[in-house]
Amino acid sequence: MDMLLLYIKDLYNLSRIRFVVNVLLMIALGMLEGIGVLMIIPLLVVSGIIPGIEATSGMTSVIRGICQNMCVTLSLPVVLLLYLSVIWVQSWLKRYQSLVNFDLQQSFGVLLSARLYRAVVYADWQLIISRTKSDITNIIISELMRVYVGLNYFLQITTTVLTTLIQVVICVLIAPVLTCFVLAGAIVLFIFFQNFVKESRKMGQNISDLNRNLLFDLTENLNGLKEIKSHGIELVQINNFIKIRDMMKQNLSEFSQIQTRTDMLYKVGSAVFISLFLFSAIEIFKLNPQEFIVISVISARLWPRLSSFQMGLQNINNTLPAFRAARELENQCLAAGERLPENEASKKIDLYHGVQFRNVSFYYDSSSINYSLNELNLFLPAGRTIAFVGVSGAGKSTVVDLLIGLLKPKEGNILIDGKPLLENLLQWRNSIGYVPQDAFLFNTSIRDNMLCFCPDASENEIWNALRLASVDFFVNGLQDGLDTLVGDRGIRLSGGERQRIVLARALLRKPTVLILDEATSSLDLENEKRIQEAIDGLQGKMTIVVIAHRISTIKNVDRIFVLEQGRVIEQGNYRLLMENKESRFYSLACTNQI
Repeated sequence: MDMLLLYIKDLYNLSRIRFVVNVLLMIALGMLEGIGVLMIIPLLVVSGIIPGIEATSGMTSVIRGICQNMCVTLSLPVVLLLYLSVIWVQSWLKRYQSLVNFDLQQSFGVLLSARLYRAVVYADWQLIISRTKSDITNIIISELMRVYVGLNYFLQITTTVLTTLIQVVICVLIAPVLTCFVLAGAIVLFIFFQNFVKESRKMGQNISDLNRNLLFDLTENLNGLKEIKSHGIELVQINNFIKIRDMMKQNLSEFSQIQTRTDMLYKVGSAVFISLFLFSAIEIFKLNPQEFIVISVISARLWPRLSSFQMGLQNINNTLPAFRAARELENQCLAAGERLPENEASKKIDLYHGVQFRNVSFYYDSSSINYSLNELNLFLPAGRTIAFVGVSGAGKSTVVDLLIGLLKPKEGNILIDGKPLLENLLQWRNSIGYVPQDAFLFNTSIRDNMLCFCPDASENEIWNALRLASVDFFVNGLQDGLDTLVGDRGIRLSGGERQRIVLARALLRKPTVLILDEATSSLDLENEKRIQEAIDGLQGKMTIVVIAHRISTIKNVDRIFVLEQGRVIEQGNYRLLMENKESRFYSLACTNQI
């Protein structure tokens, strides 16, 4: 329940005034509901409309005194008018309270989702890659939705508790002994049903686990749908999906059984206690008709509220795992947050001398240190084109992630013109154009894809970037030009077209450093040639870092670094390295391992 209390505190801090107003409205509604139901009978008694009852004690005496002091003569129209006035005020307040409550919940929903998404976006890259995208998506969407539901249950329970307390106080004033008898029965039932609350919490955890597994399998299957269809294993994937969905159905069915069983037993238990209560009221306490009617009305309204409280408590416990999952993810992300200064979002760094890796070591798993890079020392001169080569696992991509600042060295430093990279991280990233191996485009137009990373760019600047990437003629030849929709992840374009548009998008940022992370590895020779021509045309205009997959992409670079097990074992230009027949680079080039 600590997690729930933390979220309630957040809800209070979101808007203290609205929160307090909401609570006060709940109290007012409870009082009005009690007055509306409980006062009608004493009013009728005092006015003499209900004959045969002596109006000399309890609440009737209070009402008689008030009427005499105000010189008001009660009649049936007056009584009914008072009753209707109370109900009208109660209904108006109920509507207003519902609107306040809804606005508070929606504002809190926006706050939670935005806060969690912000924490994820600003989290350290190593934390992000340690969790699956589907897990993060599940928490931000599905689990937060369950958090909203849980908070709604909490507010409903709060309303029930406040209203019930007010009615209990009124009941105590009328018949304290019978009220204690009713409350004792309620406590007995509440204790009896605590085991159902524990079961609800367990099932809530199962629902969270199944939601996570279902979203993971669905995401993986959709990402690999082409391979699935190519191998004809659709039925296997469908059966796996149905299996998890059936498990969710079974879990929800069991929870529904607990809910309905609780409701049934509560009604039966209520009937038993009400029967004992009526017997005691009539045969033992000899209540007068007015008090008996009032107590009966209170009991009839009290028991359903106690049942509603029990059901709400089970629902809250069912959603508590979602509270925990959302809070844990947020705390992890905040603890690993990069804390980038947003006031420097538009600033860039002009590279004059170069980037130096000084005794840089890095490993991914801290439990068993296995260095991806080990005491790496190298210098990337400004305005030159540099390539990294090596077999898979040599550390090429790790070098790039460290250069971007996505990963942070475990040992050593990375210096930008002599200044620590991490001290100017946001400005440095603003100075980088990054083209990955898997070219990613949003499911929108070419124009919007270009503007997503550089929203202030003019149309002339867009066309200039497309020209630098040798893709302007292609885009100009499309029927809708820049407004052509590219489809999911750019599926409507060929691999080469996607890659060149992504390159143009990177160039639109006018970067100081252009990073090509195996950007041509999945392209055919013709598209690779076009990309290579575009890269050759950029040499000398900016610092270019290339992760090489094919020998043809690095023949014209200024310097090549050969990586082996996280270390630089050779460096030089293409001609010098190929002249040494004993070099590792020569071996890799001759065996087509790069």
